Amino acid sequence: MYDVVVVGGGPAGSAAALRAAKLGAKTIVIERGSEPGAKNVSGAMIRVNDLSMFDVKSLPYEREVSKVRLSFDGVQIEMKPKDKLVNVGRLRLDRWLASQAESAGAVLITKTTVLKVDGRRIVTDRGEIEGERVILAEGANALVSINSGLRRELKPEETVQTVKEVYSLSKDEVNKRLGLGEQEGISVRYLFSNPIPGAGFLYTYKDSIAFGIGVHMRSLISHRVRPQDVLEEVKRSLGINELVKGFSLREYSAKIIPENGFPAWRACSGNLFLTGDALGVVNPITFNGIGPAVISGYIAGELAVNDQCGSYESSLMMERTLSQAIKLRPLVKELLKEENMRAYISMTSDALSSWTSGDLSLDLKANLWRLTKHALLLLEAIS
Repeated sequence: MYDVVVVGGGPAGSAAALRAAKLGAKTIVIERGSEPGAKNVSGAMIRVNDLSMFDVKSLPYEREVSKVRLSFDGVQIEMKPKDKLVNVGRLRLDRWLASQAESAGAVLITKTTVLKVDGRRIVTDRGEIEGERVILAEGANALVSINSGLRRELKPEETVQTVKEVYSLSKDEVNKRLGLGEQEGISVRYLFSNPIPGAGFLYTYKDSIAFGIGVHMRSLISHRVRPQDVLEEVKRSLGINELVKGFSLREYSAKIIPENGFPAWRACSGNLFLTGDALGVVNPITFNGIGPAVISGYIAGELAVNDQCGSYESSLMMERTLSQAIKLRPLVKELLKEENMRAYISMTSDALSSWTSGDLSLDLKANLWRLTKHALLLLEAIS
């Protein structure tokens, strides 16, 4: 019998286990992968402040991000981040997060899949255990959460499909090709309209480059195109193929990102607490999924120990990072519509191109209603 059983050893699960163990609860984390991070996919840029509940002095990051570049169909702007951003590899990061939970007293069991939760009874493919409270941090493909009735399956229009590749060569070559200093890193965000509208990302590790895209599932279905085909076309048009020429492909992975979740889904019922991607707390506007996952996991760990299911949902809404991600959902839903993505990519590209040529004229009349509607949604979200 455990006080707290955490299902999933990703960032949300480790944060939950860390908090529960520090509060003195007998805690176990059950991870289906061979080790934490083995089944996770991420572009791997994090805001260090989001991990403040961990001992970040030993954070195993690859490079500190010294500049963030935005690219709109080839037109680029660059800025220096005001907070500390780092690029990390998920395998090393997740191992580190889990090790801190273990140091606090949590037990980690890997290569074990939870099949169902029936009250205090947790059934796995390797036997059964009992738990007073259960925190479900199983990611976007949350089968146990769905079967437990806390949430439903995602619909295609509520998901973004991502595909990522990691190319390896050498630290010196990464620095040379991207114009970086010894420990310097860069993060690039792309918005593209062809072959279908979507967003891309590029991150620098010590000796490798990660590039990936995210496209709305609805667009993939309506255009009958495969995500890997979109990836190849975007790599060609953005010059990524030339950038990574001579590098070896080390990793190819894909995942879905939920664009719906709490409070449309229940966050808690009885002894079950839902957290992380399983709860759908992702902020696609700021490309932040790990931060909300860790924060929601930490809150779940504390309230599970204190058996405060009734306070969990209100606590989530009171936390600024989570509240903002939730309030932005109506705007995100609008921006993910293909016609809106195309319009904003075109407007931004035209505005930046006009500015560089000394021409500040821009015809906004055709998009006045769109701009007004979305500005009001943004103001409502950040107020």
